[in-house]
Amino acid sequence: MGLRHLRGDVTLLREAVSLVREFGLHSAERLAHVAAFLERSVYAPRSLHALPGGVGFTLLNPPLRVGAFSSIRVLWDGQRVPPDQLFIRGEGQAIERPVTDITNSRPVELRPGQRIAFRLAGVPAGPGPHRVRLELQSIAIPPLVWFEFSDPIAEAPPT
Repeated sequence: MGLRHLRGDVTLLREAVSLVREFGLHSAERLAHVAAFLERSVYAPRSLHALPGGVGFTLLNPPLRVGAFSSIRVLWDGQRVPPDQLFIRGEGQAIERPVTDITNSRPVELRPGQRIAFRLAGVPAGPGPHRVRLELQSIAIPPLVWFEFSDPIAEAPPT
């Protein structure tokens, strides 16, 4: 985590101050409300749960950002999870897909309203809230879509 995480937080704070100065406090508050709404509508609340040898979580995938993605990266508490430890499974799919299998020629497609389960193998599921950053490399524009959430490990997997 360290200084890299702090540098990102300072950059975000600098951007927030610039936004308030340029557009006013009311506009910045509304933007924060939109961001909170998007977080609640993308990540399934309390879906972060322990699995044998790792953790899992679910995205709801509303029709806000859909498309084809050529790669997926996940950071767990600021540390990048190795690609060979990441797996996804779309709603209605019997088999999970390793993210190492995702390429430009074999992208993962996110469809509106389709839940997507993520499994992070080898990730410690210790107590307290954990910060997860999901980065999706789009085949289209913009090239990188990212999403971040923080949640404690749920006592039981979601149903």
